[in-house]
Amino acid sequence: MKSLKKIGVGLLAGLTCMMSVSMTALASGTDNYVTGDDNYRQPVPQSYNVVERINNIGEFEDDRKNFNNPQDVFVDDNDFVYIVDSGNNRVIKMNPSYETVAIFYGPDKAFNSPQGIFVDKDGDMYVADTNNSRIVHMNPNGELVEVFVNPESELNTGTAFSPSKLIVTETGYIYVVRGENIMSIDGNNEFRGYYGQTNIGYDLVEALMRIFASEQQQSFITKRLASSYINLTLGDDGMIYATSMEREEGEIKQLNSIGTNIYRKYKTIGNSIRNPITDFINNKVLKSVVAGNTFKFGEYFDDNGEYMEPIFVDICVDDEGIVTVLERLNGKVYQYDQDGRMLVAFGGLGEKKGTFIMPAAIDVDSKGNLLVLDRTNNNLQVFEPTEFIQLVHAATSSYNNGNYTESYDLWRQVLAIDENYDLAHVGIARTYYKQEMFKESMEESKLVGDRDVYTMAFDEYKYVVLRAHFVPIILIALFIIVAVIVIFIVFNKYAKKAYWSYLEDKNKKMGIGQGILYSLYTMLHPIDTLEGIRYNRTRINMAIPFIILIASYVVRVAYLYIVHFPLASIELEDVNLVFEAVKLWIVPLSWIPANFMATSISGGESKIPEITFTSTLSLVPFIVINVPLMFLSNILSKSQQSWYGVFSALAYVGMFLILFLSMMILNNYTIKKTIGMMLVSAFMMLVIWLVALLCYILTGRAIQFVISIFEEFRLNYL
Repeated sequence: MKSLKKIGVGLLAGLTCMMSVSMTALASGTDNYVTGDDNYRQPVPQSYNVVERINNIGEFEDDRKNFNNPQDVFVDDNDFVYIVDSGNNRVIKMNPSYETVAIFYGPDKAFNSPQGIFVDKDGDMYVADTNNSRIVHMNPNGELVEVFVNPESELNTGTAFSPSKLIVTETGYIYVVRGENIMSIDGNNEFRGYYGQTNIGYDLVEALMRIFASEQQQSFITKRLASSYINLTLGDDGMIYATSMEREEGEIKQLNSIGTNIYRKYKTIGNSIRNPITDFINNKVLKSVVAGNTFKFGEYFDDNGEYMEPIFVDICVDDEGIVTVLERLNGKVYQYDQDGRMLVAFGGLGEKKGTFIMPAAIDVDSKGNLLVLDRTNNNLQVFEPTEFIQLVHAATSSYNNGNYTESYDLWRQVLAIDENYDLAHVGIARTYYKQEMFKESMEESKLVGDRDVYTMAFDEYKYVVLRAHFVPIILIALFIIVAVIVIFIVFNKYAKKAYWSYLEDKNKKMGIGQGILYSLYTMLHPIDTLEGIRYNRTRINMAIPFIILIASYVVRVAYLYIVHFPLASIELEDVNLVFEAVKLWIVPLSWIPANFMATSISGGESKIPEITFTSTLSLVPFIVINVPLMFLSNILSKSQQSWYGVFSALAYVGMFLILFLSMMILNNYTIKKTIGMMLVSAFMMLVIWLVALLCYILTGRAIQFVISIFEEFRLNYL
């Protein structure tokens, strides 16, 4: 049964991937978990418990007891809690025991739907009085100090001033979320510039349109804008942490003094070499950027398995740099360490304790308690950290403070609670690395599939070995180079001999050994070998295509098991042998009928046998390149993956080149006509794939139908 299941997964990988995400999500519910690069939810021990659920102002005297559409929560340095109760146009101040001690309605009781608040170290409040288009500065007693309005400047034009979320730095600068920017205002209400805008990149089409288009045409060009910011907070390190709608670099940002994001970025990480061809075959084209096997903040599938793009409505950072964000669409709380690695996820949509309907804001107090505000449930829930997550926080903080031995001990305590917590193994691997125990670091990081840490350790370990055994390694390298040269010379000699013997002996069919060498000669002289097939098509041996197919599959499987871990494109436990065959053979095998259908209606001369022979020849570059590459990879790591990926891509370039030349030479086409026929054949291939997929789905439905009938019969008559 297990093998049958793997076959099903292989033949319909894309659909199965979507289903597995859905089922995993449903199984996890609102439990505590972490997500990996494959979107799988790994359960973890309970990390936070709800200890308070506050729905009103308690015993404090006020006409309106209950919250009404609260929009923001802030915890000051003394653990006093401030709630922006927008629907009631007020700010509620609570003591560390969550008892209301004051209520502020603003100057002249004129707050109009305030949405944000920041409290400085002196207890002064800065309230984003949104519908009044101002920022109100009040002292701890609620008395007006000053008002900030839209600063006048030639650079500050465009959108109206409707402040929603803000922070105030120790220098007295106010930073306000304003669309695609964060606007800076000084203590004199002077405009100090925009901060943190995402680079929108260069668009060639837009540039050409602005050069050559008429004024009327240019008026229709839509201005490209950077992604909007959503919220921000101030860390103890003085940096601004923010959330945005930015999907290319990452929705969570840590902005330094010049507004550059130095937090974990999407474009700089990933666990494999991406290949557009295999990504397409894997059915990842539509969602490969956000739902493939690369890191993303939050999740891109909800609890029902439906695709979504996360909206992080708020962010908070504790005094050790632990980042926690609140997601609106699925009501989840996601927590990350100082380097952007997920520590835990919990929460969800609902009305029961620990879930939310419309989460609006989050903050953290000095004890590590998380306070989450729900604008629809009109309540504030307080989450207390458990021993497990406290150990995790302590371990990450010790590492970042340089206490590697202490961090190692703490991670061991985490593993004693949950031996499957991958981040603990990553933490141990990193402590090994810092202590120059590179081999141990490699083993630990490989255990949980962390290629980044493995690469760091391997690069250092490689240099240690090189320094210790420099002379023997150089001698071995020279021997390998000489051996490769000798093998190439011998190979060229015998391949050339096989080529000429096949052409000269007109009365003899191609032999097995001769055909293999002839096929390999394609790598050196593709045009000559293809012309040889064209003029001697009746003597080709159809056993050769079968041998090449088997050889390419063997090479692919060997590659999966031999290639160096940081350069592997798939985890060994995820290898599906049937699916690997489908990925490898789908192009050359579907090319055969597609090529024949296209050329037969356009005066082509090629027949099925020679098309089959030359189509499988396109796999020869794959074989020849990947055999040495799989062994060479074991002295390389992710730091060399760029040029390693070039060699890997050459196999697919060679495949395309041979298919192109075979169509042109076998049918005596011009280059122009060959290009046209290639496009027609590519369309035919897509049709074949769609028909095959439809047949597979219908067959599965038919089998399901028969099984259901049998079950019905068994229940009623047996």
